[in-house]
Amino acid sequence: MTGRTRKRAPRAAADPVVSRLQRFFGEHEVWRAAADLLDARASSRVTFSHRPGEEWRLQRRRGHTVLEPGRAADPDLAFHFTPGAIERVTSVDGGLADFAIELFSAALDDDPTRGLRIEILASFPRLVRRGYVRLLWAGGAALIAFGARHGIHTVGDLRSLISGLAPSAHGARERRPAKAKRKPRT
Repeated sequence: MTGRTRKRAPRAAADPVVSRLQRFFGEHEVWRAAADLLDARASSRVTFSHRPGEEWRLQRRRGHTVLEPGRAADPDLAFHFTPGAIERVTSVDGGLADFAIELFSAALDDDPTRGLRIEILASFPRLVRRGYVRLLWAGGAALIAFGARHGIHTVGDLRSLISGLAPSAHGARERRPAKAKRKPRT
C-alpha cells in the first residue's frame, strides 16, 4: 500500500433525496419526452447542498438520462440542488411547461432550503445546437408567459441573458454590462 487513500464514489442508494432525483430523470414520462429533444452530447454538472464536495453528472446515454457520480466532461449547465428543490421539482404534476416553470421558480426562490441554483456554462450557440432552446419553446404558451413575467420576451432577450453570464476571475458567474444600442443610420 502506498499510503494514499482512494476517495470513494458517492452512492445514491444511501441517499433517498438523490435517489428520488435519479428516478425522476430516468423514469418520469414528461422528463423523458423533454430529454428526447436534447442532443446526445447535452450534459450538466450537478451538486447537492446536503452532500458538499461531491460532483455528479447528468447526461444522455443510449437514449436515456442518467444522473451518476462523477465529473461531467463538458457540461452545458450546472445545477446546485437543495433537498427542498428536489422535492418541488419531482412533485410536479403536469406537463413540460409545469415542470419547467417549477424548475425556474425554484431558481428564483431566495429560500436556501427550497431554492435551486442554475449556472449557464455553454455559449448561446452551443445551447441552441444541443436543443435547450427547442426544449424551452416546447414548453409552449405557459412557459413563454412565465418568461415574459420575468423579462424574457424574445429569443434576443434570452440570448442576452445567457450571453450576459460570464465567468469571473474566481470562476463564479457575474452579469456583464448590457451592450449599448446602436443609433439608427440617418
